[in-house]
Amino acid sequence: MLNTVFILSNLIEKDPGFIVGPISKLLGIIINLVFGIVYSLTANHSLGLSIILFTIIVRLLLTPLNYKQQKSMYIMQKIQPEMKKIQDKYKGNKDPEVAKKMQMEISKLYAKHNYNPLGGCLPMFVQLPIFVALYFIMRNTYLFISQIGDLYTQIANQILQTPNYAEVLVPIVTPLVPRGMTIDISQTSDLLKAINKFSTTDWANIQAGLPSLNIASLLEQKTNIETFLGINLTETVGFSFPKVLLALLSGGTTFLSSWIMGRKNRSEDPAIVMQQKVMNIIMPVMMTFFTISIPCGVAVYWIAGNIIQILQQMFLSKYCEKKFAHIDNIK
Repeated sequence: MLNTVFILSNLIEKDPGFIVGPISKLLGIIINLVFGIVYSLTANHSLGLSIILFTIIVRLLLTPLNYKQQKSMYIMQKIQPEMKKIQDKYKGNKDPEVAKKMQMEISKLYAKHNYNPLGGCLPMFVQLPIFVALYFIMRNTYLFISQIGDLYTQIANQILQTPNYAEVLVPIVTPLVPRGMTIDISQTSDLLKAINKFSTTDWANIQAGLPSLNIASLLEQKTNIETFLGINLTETVGFSFPKVLLALLSGGTTFLSSWIMGRKNRSEDPAIVMQQKVMNIIMPVMMTFFTISIPCGVAVYWIAGNIIQILQQMFLSKYCEKKFAHIDNIK
């Protein structure tokens, strides 16, 4: 039998860190609970449905922050004429003392209308660690979702009980292995790390090389859970069809969200208007290419989140327009 100890660094995800790690564990608990509910109703597409339901929960929890963001943008739109007067008053004067005086007047204007310049950034600051943590979770779903972990363990045990399994797994696993870390595929815990990375082609080769291995029903169950609209959510998006559609939808929904926010919060400052137009182009393009390299499940989360955010923006915009029709009413 071949030696079953290999250097397999890409089969082991990097530690998520002291910030993302605890967030991953917390979100993992929530996702596991959500998945358990969905799975009890239907096994098919259960991972995709769980991600969408999880996204709805996250967006609802972030509604207060989104409200503050919308309120902040609405106030800025309202006080822009006054702020422009202050800026024009000191325009062209480069004296540091004059600049301080201008900044003090702007600060007083902000305080008068209870405006926080950072209020519009809060949702983004909260979303970033959630996004990174979800990336780690979707790369290792078997560690966070108990049903998937149990299924992977059943597959691993079946493989370990099959004669000469290492002779078949070695050439399949080796191409995945850069230099770095060592695992032992004779151990269930380590074999799970390899199972987590096997592609459809890898499974076909394993079954062809081990005809006595009876895991067809388990693999079908795995496919039913992880596949959503014909896409395996644990795989990287990449450029293949239909997964690449997720990248296009990611960029498209990002553009639509930015466009709606900009349309509802127009600025009178030409410089700001130009900046908004540039960002409305750059951000969707960046998200399109960035999505190529992330798990499909994270892409679904981002797309679903954008759609929900668009609906929230439309509702909160109308709410702010009605509530803050007069600037003095803003509190």
